[in-house]
Amino acid sequence: MKFENDHLGYAFEGDYPESYGDDEVARLRTVVERQLGGLAGNDPDGDARLLGILMGRRASGDLSRAQVEWRRRRSGSLSLLARGEVLVPADAPLGEVFRGYTGPVHHGAGRTGRICLRRSCAAAGEIDRVIDRAAAEKLSAAPNYLSTMAAVGKGVGGPEPAPPLPAEVVAELVAGPRGGSGTIRVAVIDTGIPQDGRPDGVLNDVKRRADRENIDELDVFPAGKDDLLDYQAGHGTFVAGVVRRVAPHADIVVYRAADSDGFATDHDIAEAILEAYADGAHVINLSLGIQTVDDQPPPAIAAAVTHVAEDSRGATVLVAAAGNNGDDDAVFPACLEGVEAVAGLTPYLTPSRWSSYGDKVRFSTVAEGIRSTFVSGTESPVFDPSPDTFGEDAWALWSGTSFAAPQIAGAIARICDEERIEPRAAVDRLDEFGKPIPGYGKAMRILQGLG
Repeated sequence: MKFENDHLGYAFEGDYPESYGDDEVARLRTVVERQLGGLAGNDPDGDARLLGILMGRRASGDLSRAQVEWRRRRSGSLSLLARGEVLVPADAPLGEVFRGYTGPVHHGAGRTGRICLRRSCAAAGEIDRVIDRAAAEKLSAAPNYLSTMAAVGKGVGGPEPAPPLPAEVVAELVAGPRGGSGTIRVAVIDTGIPQDGRPDGVLNDVKRRADRENIDELDVFPAGKDDLLDYQAGHGTFVAGVVRRVAPHADIVVYRAADSDGFATDHDIAEAILEAYADGAHVINLSLGIQTVDDQPPPAIAAAVTHVAEDSRGATVLVAAAGNNGDDDAVFPACLEGVEAVAGLTPYLTPSRWSSYGDKVRFSTVAEGIRSTFVSGTESPVFDPSPDTFGEDAWALWSGTSFAAPQIAGAIARICDEERIEPRAAVDRLDEFGKPIPGYGKAMRILQGLG
């Protein structure tokens, strides 16, 4: 790794070359401009309309899945929560206050010190009432908040097909360790990874679990299959591909906390964090975000982050996308103590106008026009007015802080491996060489992007 102590943000210059044919550049730049326009739209009413479509898709199918309701925050943005689901301490007395609720629900309940209770027939607003009744009885209760990858992942239209990396670069990614030991484990907590591998071999070494617990099902909504990719299908594959590009030596393990439309609960994200930590992850990447109504941390994620930070003592670090909101409002888990928040930059190392920012941001890197692996299938015209079809060896171009965070996660893993230091020391080492930008931490170019 070529570190040059010039504080201009080019520590990785030349390590990850990008090239496109001249005939592709103009088209792809138009694609990126459209993606960035979606991210910078700041249209709460449009968000609400899109959310209504996603809610309808869920309600028509498996009702054991978290159903969605929302609250409008003071800023006008939306805070999402699982309808009829409440988080309470594992040792809380479950008396009259929670009559009609069943639980605990979700696998692994209780490892965060909280359990999730559910009332399937709950009406909108029921959670507010039960939390208020619990408070009157001096019982702690909180909504089971929801993250959607759309909040930090993509605007309407999603990824666009891109040419593959040169064959020799793909061969290096498939070959694995490149001067490294291959012992640094990066956990990607996301939508999962497809069951089938790619003909080009990229990411085929990522373990698929026999119980399908980490498989991105790709086509679940609405009820049954419509032979079209769901709204957030492929997000985990893209994020894992970014890690692989930056750290081809890393042992990548994928955990599914979100479904293929991109929704993940506070509880499920927290359980995935703890599972990844128990499995020996050195770096945990979270390309997702939650905004709560009162800007208080979602309790399960906060407990999981605290446990990892205190128990690992620097042997495991968490990296999270700062968000695509264009403001400094709190996004969790990025703004939690013990998490390295990553904001987005243009390819010219200037702040992206759509990126979230703030004092909690530790790093920022290019997040516009990032190229990575994608899944095969055809997009839905519900979400993309010009739906694309992706082949078996699909590569795509995408924009958002979801794709800045895994670059930092990969860089930390690479430094750990090449300099034989622990993850916390690698974070500090990376921090030495960035370009300071107020609100954006230490800025640096890793992948070049396309602007």
